[in-house]
Amino acid sequence: MTIKEALRWAKEQLSEACERPQFEAELLLSHHLKQDRMYLITHECDTVEDIENFQSLIQRRVANEPYEYIVGSASFYDIHLEVEEGVLIPRPETEILIDLVAEIIEKENIKNIVEIGVGSGAISVVLARKFPKLQIVATDICDTPLKVAGKNIDTFTLNKQIELRKSNLIDEISEEIELVVSNPPYIAEDFLLKSNVVDYEPKEALFGGRVGDELLKQIILDVKARDIKYLACEMGYDQKEPITSFVNEVGVESIKFYKDLAGFDRGFVIKFL
Repeated sequence: MTIKEALRWAKEQLSEACERPQFEAELLLSHHLKQDRMYLITHECDTVEDIENFQSLIQRRVANEPYEYIVGSASFYDIHLEVEEGVLIPRPETEILIDLVAEIIEKENIKNIVEIGVGSGAISVVLARKFPKLQIVATDICDTPLKVAGKNIDTFTLNKQIELRKSNLIDEISEEIELVVSNPPYIAEDFLLKSNVVDYEPKEALFGGRVGDELLKQIILDVKARDIKYLACEMGYDQKEPITSFVNEVGVESIKFYKDLAGFDRGFVIKFL
């Protein structure tokens, strides 16, 4: 089968599995051949070696497995991160959270932060690259994210800046900390997600409890109890009201909400008293 024929076959297979079947067919064939997409155009009459392996990649995508798990990599901010099943795929919305945290770090000259729920290491890696003097302790309760984050930290040689620690939230943190950042699980347990998310991505990183905001509220309480000055978190699009009511009861100096690229409420930054 030639490259041109393989792409035509793959596009047909993917026609109902994704929004851009031609584009994903090209991406997966490029990955299989270890070439860029331009190569596919200039070599369309070449024979595809090991066609069975390429066809198996396409069938995985037809079954709704996320592209990032198939190729083992996710594009985020200005870098590529290793990912695998058991680790949340970083989303573009989280780049907004990073930019807001970066503003605080710069303005307040912050030197020590904690990330709760390290996942692939996306937040910690980007922040460490932005601020070479920043020290980060990144926690996770699961082993797979700690393993994958460790690989990404090694890739960018950030071991002197980022320490990984197995911990529920900040239970294992005793150091002096100025800011906590987190993209925690915040989806209600009965919320219906698409197959490519719920069937493949880790439920521990998605569901935040029966209502969905239980973990967010616990993080707020834990950070306040430790006299940490700042907390920046992602949240669900429908959680602004309950979080506002909760922080009014708890007592904070200020809370500012921000929206994602689609205009939905997506997170908040709290400054504690």
